[in-house]
Amino acid sequence: MREIAIGALIENGTVLLARRNSARKMHPDRWSLPGGHVESGEDAETAMRRELLEEIGVTPQHWQSAGKFVSENPPGVFATFHVYHVDRWQGSPRLVGDEHTALRWFAAADIDCETELAPPQLGEILAKLVSQQSRKE
Repeated sequence: MREIAIGALIENGTVLLARRNSARKMHPDRWSLPGGHVESGEDAETAMRRELLEEIGVTPQHWQSAGKFVSENPPGVFATFHVYHVDRWQGSPRLVGDEHTALRWFAAADIDCETELAPPQLGEILAKLVSQQSRKE
């Protein structure tokens, strides 16, 4: 089973999502959290930090686990997604490379399967994280 580490940057009651390039094999042209595969010799936290720097140019400074889930896509191919709530980072999020075509901050009310979220299981976790963060502010 593949291991995927992703980071939810949350600020001012919104979460940063990245639109996957339409040429991507998995989840093309869908909104997702930045992140990627856990490489050999890495743990999920290390992979999340590396991927956020490679994909959106930020270095996480403070984070905590927001849970994990298993997703199947394509049929018969399973991956465990490790989700991290990142509430402090260094740098300004920007597109790096060609893996994504857009970045956008989403409010909790906008996060559901209708936003073309990949994988769809992220919607519930993200809505909960953004709502919790909004109550703290």
